[in-house]
Amino acid sequence: MKKLNCLFALTFATVGLYFTAVNAYADTIRVGLEKNFKSVASITVSDENMGVGIGDSIKYKVSGTYTVKPVSGNYYHTEKYYNTYDEAYGHLSDYTGYNCIVTLTDSGWTIYVRTDGKKLNLTSANTNAYCVGFASNGTYKFLVDGSNPARVNSGDGVINAGSNAYRDDIELYRSGGTLTGINVIDEEKYLYGVINSEMPSSWSKEAQKAQAVAARTYMKQNKGKHKIYDICDNTHCQDYNGTKKETEVGIAAVNETKGLCAYYNDKLITAVYFSSDGGATLDGAEGWGNETPYLVGKKDTYEKECKEWTREFSYAELTNICSAKGFNIGNVISVAAQYDENGLVTALTFKGSKGEKTVKNDTIRTVFSASNSGSLLSRNFIVTSGATTVTNGQSVYIVSSKGNTKEINGSVSAQNGNGKKGELGKSYIVESNNGAKRIDAPTSTTTGKAGVVTLTGKGYGHNVGMSQYGAKGMAEVGYSFKEILSFYYTGIDIK
Repeated sequence: MKKLNCLFALTFATVGLYFTAVNAYADTIRVGLEKNFKSVASITVSDENMGVGIGDSIKYKVSGTYTVKPVSGNYYHTEKYYNTYDEAYGHLSDYTGYNCIVTLTDSGWTIYVRTDGKKLNLTSANTNAYCVGFASNGTYKFLVDGSNPARVNSGDGVINAGSNAYRDDIELYRSGGTLTGINVIDEEKYLYGVINSEMPSSWSKEAQKAQAVAARTYMKQNKGKHKIYDICDNTHCQDYNGTKKETEVGIAAVNETKGLCAYYNDKLITAVYFSSDGGATLDGAEGWGNETPYLVGKKDTYEKECKEWTREFSYAELTNICSAKGFNIGNVISVAAQYDENGLVTALTFKGSKGEKTVKNDTIRTVFSASNSGSLLSRNFIVTSGATTVTNGQSVYIVSSKGNTKEINGSVSAQNGNGKKGELGKSYIVESNNGAKRIDAPTSTTTGKAGVVTLTGKGYGHNVGMSQYGAKGMAEVGYSFKEILSFYYTGIDIK
């Protein structure tokens, strides 16, 4: 009898029926796991009670650690189906001498033959675009080849993927030779992983609850923002880290505000938020050019902490930035800012040897993405071009016998009646026929650097919507989460 020559040689843990699916949850969201699993060669998943299936239908259970990879090639379909993996595995002996593998398809478990299928009068399998292989210790244990992407989850509700863990399902979305992980998860459970990724768990409870409502509103309003998933796990959407950043405090804030969102005229608002404003927020129109009645710029006296920052640019660097952005204004010779009534920059003009270019809205920050340090941290900054010297005190002059006067710069010295000379201090007394007078010597303070444009700012983020540090400050002086949200989003209803 010929040795069974299959793509795997060892039986793995018993596979059984496992009926569960994320679509059993009331409301779900598809979160693209871009931080770790965007267009990667493989994704490692593990669990002692792992469900595996196609699309919403997760019916089967495996255990262990598997490296999932895209699979392509010439396979032949035996067109025989089995109720379980074990049953299919038991029929591999029907194809002794051929490379064969158990495969999960839309119709259930079957067997694919890798080579020489024509000798058995088998039909080409025409593997789907979503076909992936589950490998253990370098050997494929089974394939999943369906009309929808493969999914995995766990019997205890948390599945391991890479070095992290996620609630509910992980979809293994194949595109060509790469995979992207998508967490298909109940909306409220998703928020468990957002709130303390976006805000420290040590902050006041009302600030946490304001964050929960803002995050929930943003989530619902931005569903479908990406093509193959609703939102991503980066700050491009909302920072999300699976279960890694979940805390009891954050989970309680989500649960205590369950279902609550912010509305304006009965429509979900775009609940944008950011770290700190440095003392003022911007209108939505100043942020992205769209008039938004509930995004109203205002002074923020509640924010007691904010990031302070400084960026310096040589004129050569500014020229390179403008060139990279296609401004074609020649060599930059000056930079000037326009400000709103709260001191935030509303326009930034680069003047060059061949013309000038003015940028507005959030481009004021992002135009600097072409620099080594990236975009500016906020719109709350002042511009200092070159070295600026401010002189305080009084000027001192000498008068000659002919009545000519001359200003004395620098230190001032005097000679006494014994002929001794000495440098005077910063203040001295001059006595004349009209009496004595105190003179304060001139002092100078220089800011900026010669040949350099310095941007001195405070705050971190786009300055539109809710300041997280501002929410912290409001909560600390007794404001409720609804009052916090109503301050930053004008005229809203929370329901």
